[in-house]
Amino acid sequence: MKILKNINIEKLRRNLKFQIFSIFLVLLFFLKILSGGTDSTFFFVIEELLVILAMVSLTLYMMELVENRKFVPLSLVMNVGILSGMFFFIVNFSDPILNGLFDNILEINRQPGLVLNLIKFFYAFILMGAACYVFLVFKEFYYLKQKRSTNLYFNTMVVFFLLSAGTAALGKVPELDFIKTTFFIISILLILINSIKISWIAFLTKKQKVSLLVLSVLISVLFIVNLVNNSGKEVHSHLITSFSPALHQFVDLIMIYGIIYFTILFFTTLFHLPTAEAYDRKAREISSLQYFSSLINQVLDFNELEETITDLALKAANGDASWIVWYKPGELKTSAHKNIGFVDAKLISDYVFREPGAELITSTTVIPLQKFSKQMDFAVKYNSTTVSGIKSCNDAQGFLFVAQAGNNLFDEEDISAINTFADYSSIAVDNCRLLKENIEKERLEKELDVAREIQRKILPAVNPQLPELSIASVFIPAFEVGGDYYDFFRIGEHKLGFVIADVSGKGISAAFIMAEIKGIFESLSRIVDTPREILVKANAILQGTLDRKNFVSAAYGIIDMENERLTIARAGHCPVLLLRDSKALHLRPGGLGLGLNYTDYFSETLQESEIDLKENDTIVLYTDGITEAKNSSMEDFGSRTFEKILLDNRDKTAEEISDLVIKEVTLFSQSISQHDDITLVILKWKQKTKSDGDIEWQNSAQQLKIKVI
Repeated sequence: MKILKNINIEKLRRNLKFQIFSIFLVLLFFLKILSGGTDSTFFFVIEELLVILAMVSLTLYMMELVENRKFVPLSLVMNVGILSGMFFFIVNFSDPILNGLFDNILEINRQPGLVLNLIKFFYAFILMGAACYVFLVFKEFYYLKQKRSTNLYFNTMVVFFLLSAGTAALGKVPELDFIKTTFFIISILLILINSIKISWIAFLTKKQKVSLLVLSVLISVLFIVNLVNNSGKEVHSHLITSFSPALHQFVDLIMIYGIIYFTILFFTTLFHLPTAEAYDRKAREISSLQYFSSLINQVLDFNELEETITDLALKAANGDASWIVWYKPGELKTSAHKNIGFVDAKLISDYVFREPGAELITSTTVIPLQKFSKQMDFAVKYNSTTVSGIKSCNDAQGFLFVAQAGNNLFDEEDISAINTFADYSSIAVDNCRLLKENIEKERLEKELDVAREIQRKILPAVNPQLPELSIASVFIPAFEVGGDYYDFFRIGEHKLGFVIADVSGKGISAAFIMAEIKGIFESLSRIVDTPREILVKANAILQGTLDRKNFVSAAYGIIDMENERLTIARAGHCPVLLLRDSKALHLRPGGLGLGLNYTDYFSETLQESEIDLKENDTIVLYTDGITEAKNSSMEDFGSRTFEKILLDNRDKTAEEISDLVIKEVTLFSQSISQHDDITLVILKWKQKTKSDGDIEWQNSAQQLKIKVI
């Protein structure tokens, strides 16, 4: 909205200036028609004032149109040349045309009629527009590439232009002619001072300067001829003078401005010409480096980056051929060759690296090629080549070659430019690789997000809510995803199955195995009703999945809530802890880890334990990420500390016990990053009430009974 508002304000301002100019022009038009043939001094003064105001308002209106456009210097010079040429033809063809329309145009001009007044008006209007535009072009030239504010000089010249035009009519009064002459001479002096300020020539190329030399000569000649015609006794001069001496004086000043400016421009350009080639070279070098700098953080395609490096290296160093060599011990890989064939580039590269230690080149080195006999068969004979190291993290990995053909030689500036360019190339190569690594990292992070989401869905979203049990569970992966697993299964109306497992290894691979184990245990829990048999069948299924490097430790248990009994089997997992009274009992039924053995030995050694539960019995299942958590001294958290925390807080709820354990483990290992997944599952047996009678009985009346099958 703010931008649109600014645009509307600018448009209104421009329209206002045009309307003011139109008012002056209309007033001047009717005044010229009404006062035609009269010698009234009053009307003459008003007419001259309107002419000056019309020129000023037209210049102000055209100024915004010119300033809002992006001109290049040569296009402005061409515009001035075209207008000068048009003025030349108008002046030269106005005599025969007007003399053909009127028998004696000079006599008629003394007592002009309506038709001639109209012709004079439109003729003067066209000339006024051209003169105002040329004046604005000179203003653009004056301020172009100026580093300091020099408004005073130009504005002073504008004031004296107006004074000179305003006093032009005083030339008819001999006593006052000196005023007109004084302002006219001062205006010319100010033109001379302002014409010296030509800063923009230095920024042109040699080709542009040569073109400017030719154009400045032609335009200077045109301005001289037009000035002579404008000040002579031809029909054109009489028409303009009779219409407005102020306009005639302004046009004369513009012509003189053109002569002085383009004459000085010619000699200034001529003096700049010997250094033009050196400037062009520096300009190419700077523009190449600027362009390359803008690409450093943008180019992702490594092949495109190579092509850009060799292409810009040619422009920056004025070379004839360039290519890149990537170096590995015993191997040279040539790529991105410009203006040279692949075979020729490889032969020169092999020649350069024939000497031991050549691969250690870091700064730009010039290698003569006069003794390289194989290049006699080349289409182009190269006399020398530069070799610059393209470093990556201060290790030379590649080399930029720039070769010169014929009698051309590399000078100090060439070597400096190539060396600078090679440094930029090193940064670009590093950035390109880093960008690729970042993109790959982002891709992997997205994949990890997907894996993390999958794992989140694999683990239970909430713990089972049962009147007989208080259940808490915690899972903290060491990395984005982990290989620990736990789950709960409803088996019939009165049984709850639970499992905890730890896949060897960490990260994505362990997470995928864990996902498969989830499906295995979930399926087996529906068709098999004993923990031992579930682990036996799970081991058989995993035979087709696990390789020799992986195995899974697991503990699977079933709580029969009706008979108040825990049945559990363990396949190489950490012991299951039973907190009863003030003791922590270790339940260690025998068994190998899943995937370690697929023979009958696995089932023969796998045991199953049965335990009658009492009130407040707490079953704790965990992975070794808890007991093996380390502090800054690389000491383990340990089983004793773990069991002490459990016993000290055995009267609390399962959730409270779980929170305290995790808090203590976190504080213990706060200075060391977690190196293994942490999983903790706590089930606390509550007092049970019989549902088929009014007699309540306590689990505390039972004794611990462990039956190993």
